Amino acid sequence: MSKAGKGSHSSRKTRRRRTWRNILIALAVVSLYQYSETGDITWPQDLFAKVSSTVSNYATRPGASWREATDKLEEMGAAREGQPIPGFGIRGRVVRVADGDTISVLDTTNTQHKIRLHGIDTPERDQRYGKKAREALSQLVAGKSVGVVVLGKDQYGRIDGTVYLAERNINLTMVAGGHAWWYRYYAPDERQLQAAEARAREERLGLWGKVPDPVPPWDWRRQQRYGKP
Repeated sequence: MSKAGKGSHSSRKTRRRRTWRNILIALAVVSLYQYSETGDITWPQDLFAKVSSTVSNYATRPGASWREATDKLEEMGAAREGQPIPGFGIRGRVVRVADGDTISVLDTTNTQHKIRLHGIDTPERDQRYGKKAREALSQLVAGKSVGVVVLGKDQYGRIDGTVYLAERNINLTMVAGGHAWWYRYYAPDERQLQAAEARAREERLGLWGKVPDPVPPWDWRRQQRYGKP
């Protein structure tokens, strides 16, 4: 090592020692002051308890997003295994059915929520079977009270969720009836939706029996946007 390098290394060590010495002096002063005032030194325990409480409260607060996500995933997993339906983030009456996978729900505080049914995609209104898909969803939920398991928001600010009418999963019902695709890109792990689509295709239900060579909505939208398949 060159003399310059040795000098720089020695300088860093000196600064570190000086920093630690200043910290120890400050801690000693605090301890002496507390002892002179109270006859005891309790600040280390008090500081540790305060930090522990702050960290615990932050991690377990009701609004902690990671905790909400974990709880929701656990609830959804339980529901798939036949256990009770997950708790609803929204309850209210369906006041509008925009298309086969989007509804508006008015809750008890008179707040309206736009809900995008998670994990499914139905033909667009201008696409073949688009109006039929909207009619199918309207027959299921229009004007009725539903619960929504909120999973987040989509890129358009709509609430992404699973809609229940009593214990009936409406997202799954739409796919099982042949009115919607399993939206695998956004819900790759929803195997119930995958199985429901496979059965509907096999039994030629809904659009699978009425539309020759049905085009997935995501491909149709791309064609409309860019003018190519």
